Amino acid sequence: MELFDAAKPVCALAPMQDITDFGFMSVIAECGAPDFFVAEYFRVHEFSTLEKSVLKTVLSSPASKPVAAQIIGEDEFHIARTISLLKKYPQIKYLDLNIGCPAPKVYRKNVGGGLLKEPKKIRSILKAMRENWGGFLSVKTRLGFDSADLLEEIVGIINESGADFLTLHGRTVRQLYRGEADYGAIKKAASLSKIPLIANGDLTSAKKALEVAAYTGASGVMIGRHAVRNPWIFRQINELRQNREMFLPTLADAYEYVEKIHEHIIKTNPQIRYADGRMKKFLNFIGLGVDEDGAFLNEMRRAEGVAQLFEICKKHMLKNPSKPFALEPYPNLCSRPNHEL
Repeated sequence: MELFDAAKPVCALAPMQDITDFGFMSVIAECGAPDFFVAEYFRVHEFSTLEKSVLKTVLSSPASKPVAAQIIGEDEFHIARTISLLKKYPQIKYLDLNIGCPAPKVYRKNVGGGLLKEPKKIRSILKAMRENWGGFLSVKTRLGFDSADLLEEIVGIINESGADFLTLHGRTVRQLYRGEADYGAIKKAASLSKIPLIANGDLTSAKKALEVAAYTGASGVMIGRHAVRNPWIFRQINELRQNREMFLPTLADAYEYVEKIHEHIIKTNPQIRYADGRMKKFLNFIGLGVDEDGAFLNEMRRAEGVAQLFEICKKHMLKNPSKPFALEPYPNLCSRPNHEL
């Protein structure tokens, strides 16, 4: 498969709802693109259509890199119907099935991570997808719903489905993002998988991402939250893969990143009423690399309006602009109290 090279692990941007839109992918591409992107999912149900904003992202090609479409659902008929809609766009080459989303509002509908309780249903869905989709097919999943007891069975089903690769997050659905990712379980899954496996979860830096790939035997890594915090992480991975000097961002670089995020928020949605609220989604993660005591995060979260947000960013990022932006998130700081992203 063209994405995978035995000599180097592939790297990808993970899909994150309400984060990985066209604007954010463009910012990542400017900082250093991954080998491929995965867009926010298309919801599949009786009345579903292809959401225009998500379709725009899927049809984009940041830095000439492919963008995979992702679907989430459990009805084979409507999944096949959605695939027929996607096939109208020949530039879409990659399709991913989400059976790992840990948000309670999702898995309680028996989609996303909820499907990990029903291996037979997963087999049926993948059969329908493979019969209707001739392009690259992948699956993004977790270790299991509340334990890893069914992991071997799930990997076996994916092996037999005709999928081209799978991505495995090293937590269960019930864990959300709490606790540590289980790389031992990913290593076991990689040994069982007959197709390339991409490791996901807690890949906090370029160095750690490559270490995890080497330890687990994974064919690649997929990074989500820590690419929001550090948009240069894919550039850094590529530099390490090529034995080149790794880019070390400063707080001034972080401030420029914030400016780019704001620019793309306005460009993507000119009518947005609360741009500061959207910016905070990103700043909650960026703040993990600004200062060790969390002063930036505390002030940023209390800010009202975009102007005040930028004043706080200038105060903490431009007062000492040459200070290194932390390569690893500072410990004891929390990006989001509910841990859903």
